[in-house]
Amino acid sequence: MLTRALFLLLPAIFSLALFLSAGLLFLVEPIIAKMILPLLGGTPAVWNTCMMFFQAVLLAGYYYAHISGSKARINRQILIHLVVSVAACAVLPISISRHWAPSSEGSPIGYILLLLLISVGLPFFILSSNSLLLQKWFADTGHPSAKDPYFLYSASNLGSMLALISYPTVIEPYFRLAEQSRAWSWGYVVLLAFTVLCAWLTRKYLVPEGQGTGNSEGAACIVADSPLPLLRRCSWILLAFVPSSLMLGVTTFLSTDVAAVPLFWIIPLSLYLLSFIIVFARIPAVVHRGMLLLMPLSVTALIVVTFSDLAIPKWIVFIFHLVNFFVYCMVCHGEIARSRPATHHLTEFYLSISIGGVLGGIFNALIAPVAFSTVLEYPLVLILGAMLLPVRNRKTIPVPRRWKEGLLYVGIPLVLVLLTYWFAKTLRADSLSLAAIAALLDVKTRTLFLIGTFGSLALLCGALVFLKRPLLFGIGIAAVLMTLVVSKDLDRDIVHRERSFYGVLTVERTSDGEFMSLYHGTTLHGKEWITPDKHSDPLTYYHPQGPVGQVFSEFSGDRRKTRIAVTGLGAGTIAAYAEAGQEIDFYEIDPAVRMIAINTGFFSYLTDCRARWRIILGDARLTMTKAPPHHYGIIILDAFSSDAIPVHLLTREAVALYFSKLSPDGVLLVHISNRYVNLAPILGRLADDSGLACMISSDREELGNEKSASTWVLLARRETDFGALARSALWGKIRLQKTVKTWTDDFSDILSIFKW
Repeated sequence: MLTRALFLLLPAIFSLALFLSAGLLFLVEPIIAKMILPLLGGTPAVWNTCMMFFQAVLLAGYYYAHISGSKARINRQILIHLVVSVAACAVLPISISRHWAPSSEGSPIGYILLLLLISVGLPFFILSSNSLLLQKWFADTGHPSAKDPYFLYSASNLGSMLALISYPTVIEPYFRLAEQSRAWSWGYVVLLAFTVLCAWLTRKYLVPEGQGTGNSEGAACIVADSPLPLLRRCSWILLAFVPSSLMLGVTTFLSTDVAAVPLFWIIPLSLYLLSFIIVFARIPAVVHRGMLLLMPLSVTALIVVTFSDLAIPKWIVFIFHLVNFFVYCMVCHGEIARSRPATHHLTEFYLSISIGGVLGGIFNALIAPVAFSTVLEYPLVLILGAMLLPVRNRKTIPVPRRWKEGLLYVGIPLVLVLLTYWFAKTLRADSLSLAAIAALLDVKTRTLFLIGTFGSLALLCGALVFLKRPLLFGIGIAAVLMTLVVSKDLDRDIVHRERSFYGVLTVERTSDGEFMSLYHGTTLHGKEWITPDKHSDPLTYYHPQGPVGQVFSEFSGDRRKTRIAVTGLGAGTIAAYAEAGQEIDFYEIDPAVRMIAINTGFFSYLTDCRARWRIILGDARLTMTKAPPHHYGIIILDAFSSDAIPVHLLTREAVALYFSKLSPDGVLLVHISNRYVNLAPILGRLADDSGLACMISSDREELGNEKSASTWVLLARRETDFGALARSALWGKIRLQKTVKTWTDDFSDILSIFKW
């Protein structure tokens, strides 16, 4: 009876093991990231090295599983894998010693790789290989489901998705880093027990070699004994590349061009994993066919929403991009699942998918920031995905008529380019007699014009699908999309644009020709008058009538602070407040921002500065440790107005560092303006925890293009250090919230401060 029950439970046991393995794999990365951040900072050298390390180990794990699963007999596979899995317990619980911090000179890459390899390399390697090996073991059993074991990949991706969602919502808010590490280590031990159980069940119900069918039910296209065609392997890699790249591309595009929302990356990654769960869960074929029909509609609708200048709320724009991304994932991953091979090729199949995913990540994270000055990779991969749209019942063209076919592939895109440019740049709503129709439909004439013109472009692109010619739909999308991308920039007076590993930086002259502005994505990082006699006037968040102006007015003349530190350079606006005899140190992590700020053709705040100044490149928390004790009179933190909240700059340990560098009567001024999170309770809690005085000023007044609303927090050792500001009606106390806890290097909770 027990033997029969175990046999029936084989799919459930293997699914649980794969679910746990994938969950642990996705949890270890944010845990290690939180351990590394205070120690090494957030420079590109750190994050790119970590990404490359995890991708390399993931591929190594897949390759090990492929070699082991295809070359070694099952008993040897089991023995080797269990020995290596047990050996990985030697590094538990996972931790990083502060003694491993790299020296301040030279490249930190070697230190980081060695640190990661020793601390988490072997467990991550085991978890990477588990997904393939456990499926291979199950395929070797005599269970009826073993003929098509690919459904287990759904369990694996479900574990990944739940781990991804649970970390910021459940684990991070309630458990400190040391507790997370211990819990993860116990989870690994439980997984090891499951692995041993799966190994035992595999041997118990092993089908003798040569007696199994060796073919999956879903893909008899490749029999067990035949080699995989190179074209098939390349198609898997390409189909995996597109969703992987789009996942990063849509995240960067929406954060850069629409709205910078913290933790937004969780949504695209969850949709990416969800598509894997669905397509490998033996869904009806009609679902995949439906996605093939939906994809042309979704991408053409996306073009209308993104480029038509219709007054569409941002949340609807977000939904359109995410829905289109999910449809792309379902089509590409659906094609991968539909063409899955016989189980004999299982490990090579997953290895190909992994290679495509890794290449997508490398393209977006490493190549695109160097090759493109904007987030161009997003529309490019949208075009590539459109070209990969499967064409059913494609037309066969006789050889004598192929020259006409070539003209079709050239003529249609050319017509679309001309139409698109005409609609976007030349044709105007008042040139068409639309008033009567607009009144009948109760819409604005311009709205009707935009819907009609861009809608017709979308219909023309969508109609190309029905011509049943491979690539033609993608080429049509390329013609329209790239023409719109170029024409959109022609409407702006862009003086300079470049892209670093931190995002897209744009120096733009306003349409009235009065101001020069610096944008990081959609976030304004500085503005200056173009008129020479107004160059030294601080604007936007730093306006003299705002909180910054009040602080510098209080600490001026005889009360001025000799030395000032500013984290976050921007356009260098703070330099406008400096007086002769003062010194300002700007701590800036992005070298591209430095080059823009010192370029007199863009901004002159630094060149006009009356004080001595210098720019110190690197992570502010790490580089500030080199400053002498009690060196600064004012430290200004201005790094919390984008989508990525640098948590390590707002912890108990970070505040202790700042005050160790502040003079006895020094003050810490923090800029916390943000559309999506409220950092005031965090700073209030940190002040209360450290016994510091704390005040806040929320300035809601805006004066045209010169002054922006902003919120600033001021901290000092004693309230008397605030001077007259302590009695100002413009500054008040921060109300503590019981739900907000003190952030430390091993604890933070961004969700608790979201503006829901």
